[in-house]
Amino acid sequence: MANDAHISGSGRLTGGDYNEIHISGSGHWDGPVHCREFHVSGTCKGTGDLTVTDSMHCSGSLRTDGHMDCGQVRISGAARVGGNITGRDEVRVSGSLVCHGLYGGKITVSGGLDIQTDVEADSFALSGMAKIQGLLNAEEVDITVGGMPGTVVIGQIGGSRITVRTAETRGFLRKLVSGRRASAGEVKAGSIEGDDIDLTAVAADVVRGNNVTLRDGCRIKRVEYTGNLTLEGDAQADEQIRI
Repeated sequence: MANDAHISGSGRLTGGDYNEIHISGSGHWDGPVHCREFHVSGTCKGTGDLTVTDSMHCSGSLRTDGHMDCGQVRISGAARVGGNITGRDEVRVSGSLVCHGLYGGKITVSGGLDIQTDVEADSFALSGMAKIQGLLNAEEVDITVGGMPGTVVIGQIGGSRITVRTAETRGFLRKLVSGRRASAGEVKAGSIEGDDIDLTAVAADVVRGNNVTLRDGCRIKRVEYTGNLTLEGDAQADEQIRI
């Protein structure tokens, strides 16, 4: 049976098989490393791939140049991964994550996300900041923007059901804008393609879908649809083409 590894001061792990790895101090691994559980609440740097059969949890700081393949991924601290991250069951980010590509069953982000290539998942929910240079592809895409203009930038979005909404403005902020819609952020994308699309505060070159609803703050250069197109509030669609 593989051994546990605990680092509470300063330590180094060699590549190999482990049961549980806990790092609450300053740790380093020379991979590849394979374990059942991996927990970081301190500072950890690694070289080589990390494979975790069950759960990986980072509430501290993690940096590695390899790939990460895990059952579940939870990041409430800061992680920077040079390779891809795969969370077969779930990826949950409430801190900050920078990586090459991100792949998972259910991906939920309420912090900051910076992806150099693509994101693929069964479902993707975002209520923080994000930069995805490639394609975001998921059956269900649900994005909530708010607080800072231009905080979500995505190359392409594809899915079955795609929803972009703005966070509600309450309290003193509502009074400051004197009844006008506060700057609630915006999603910028090259193209958005899906079956049912419902967008608020989106700037995009092309939107393609079956049923498309564009609400306040939308600025779309070209819309192609096969079913129904609905424009509400100050939404703009320069070209509207029914196919």
